[in-house]
Amino acid sequence: MLDQQIEDLADIVAARVQSALRKPAVVPEYLTPAEVSIFLNMPAKTLEHWRAKGEGPRFSHVGRHVRYHVDDLRAWMRERRVETGGEQ
Repeated sequence: MLDQQIEDLADIVAARVQSALRKPAVVPEYLTPAEVSIFLNMPAKTLEHWRAKGEGPRFSHVGRHVRYHVDDLRAWMRERRVETGGEQ
């Protein structure tokens, strides 16, 4: 009986994982500094220093909270793209 319950539960979990994998990943329009840190793979402290110095990607204040628009982050990264001297 217990083995059947475990097997049934495993089937339910597997079905939910399969369903979740079929759905496209949703990236919110605005990200917190912690989320941007993950998105750009850099410390949140670096973002904080850049904000204080007026550098880095554009951001918005929502009350006392900082938010970054995903389009601004992507544009900022594109501006820093370096072309290499590979085959032309």
